[in-house]
Amino acid sequence: MSARTCRYSIGYRKTVSYPLPGPPPNPADAIDGALERLDGLENVPLDEHVARFDAVHSTLTDALSSIDKV
Repeated sequence: MSARTCRYSIGYRKTVSYPLPGPPPNPADAIDGALERLDGLENVPLDEHVARFDAVHSTLTDALSSIDKV
């Protein structure tokens, strides 16, 4: 779920997502934020690197795929 999406639970199991009104998010902000998460990686235990890389990859994938929708 992106920052521009709101989830609303309807009933017991159904969840609906809908876009929030307003200007679309700037993909460059998401990209910059994702890359900042790699700062100081040398001070993070090695076994946590994979999770950090996966989170950054997911954020970059979402940000880059949203560029086509602009």
